Amino acid sequence: MNLQTRLETETQYNPVFLEILEDVVAGVTVRTGRIPSTTKFLFPGMPLRADPTSVGLYDLVKTAKLKRTLTTAACVTIYVYSSSLPNAPGHNFKVGEWMMRDGGASAATIAAITIGAKTNGVGTDIIVFTAGGGGLNCTAVTGTVLLEAGNDVTTLAAPLYEATCLLRESIRVRLESGTTLQNLMGGAVVRGTVKEAILPCAMPTEGVKTPLTARIRYA
Repeated sequence: MNLQTRLETETQYNPVFLEILEDVVAGVTVRTGRIPSTTKFLFPGMPLRADPTSVGLYDLVKTAKLKRTLTTAACVTIYVYSSSLPNAPGHNFKVGEWMMRDGGASAATIAAITIGAKTNGVGTDIIVFTAGGGGLNCTAVTGTVLLEAGNDVTTLAAPLYEATCLLRESIRVRLESGTTLQNLMGGAVVRGTVKEAILPCAMPTEGVKTPLTARIRYA
């Protein structure tokens, strides 16, 4: 009887990705300045936008999901899902940034964010808009997708960034001590199929899904 030893190798992807057809050669560097101090990790499937002026540098495309229905035309305070876990809806917004509803026509500036207590890593954050900026100027139901907007508070609000790829792996942003890591390197998927139900954040049509639909299939 002959003893045979056979070595087999395989490539394992995060469950978010059902199929990867193309990724960014040599990976990407994610800009850290726009990431909140409370964020410790970025998770596979988060949308990124290539900086048009700096080759290899990428920005996080920020999204959120509404947790309570808006019953007024101009709501100044909203509640959004918050999470420190992969494959659970969360957000990475900061004070001073602009927010709009997916497909909406107006935006408002964020005056304050109250981080809610989390149970098993999931909770609710409260976002308050500036008094002069009003609110989102719309009624919206629970589950409505929100995204970062350009500074247009009246009409024709548009996403600040449009996604060009999705983060391929988890990357640590900060140590437990709070120290921010520099040169966050990670892989990024340009073309393939993802399982939308377990993506780590909301996928707005304007800022993410429409720009990526020709290359990323949402299953």
